[in-house]
Amino acid sequence: MTMFEYPFWKAWGMNGVAEWQTNWVILSKLTRASPDRTRGPRISWIITLHLWHGVAAGIVFGLLLPLLTLLPAGNFSVLLDAVVYSIALWIIFIFAPRRSFESAGDTRISDHGLLLALASHLVYGVFLGLLVPLA
Repeated sequence: MTMFEYPFWKAWGMNGVAEWQTNWVILSKLTRASPDRTRGPRISWIITLHLWHGVAAGIVFGLLLPLLTLLPAGNFSVLLDAVVYSIALWIIFIFAPRRSFESAGDTRISDHGLLLALASHLVYGVFLGLLVPLA
């Protein structure tokens, strides 16, 4: 997912990747960085937090998987469950709180940044669905 987003970050900067923007806001609030410093975040910190979120979400998915198979539509495939899970993560953590992150970070999350986040969540869901059965 991060590798998928990296070229877009190179082309559009931080404003092109909504998830990195939200991590930027989280880090600035946790470190109580000044507004000037918030404008130039360390990309290594952003990527580290982003990867940590991905690992944590993958662990939660692994724990939820036995419950998902109890649902009528949950028995189709782990891949489908993972893609639906990744879309739910996008809605809950990127799309729904968009305005809160924008006001907290004094920034704007662009529509193309949101669409890129959705696409990267689909990539995450596919990889999660392919890797979880191997674990």
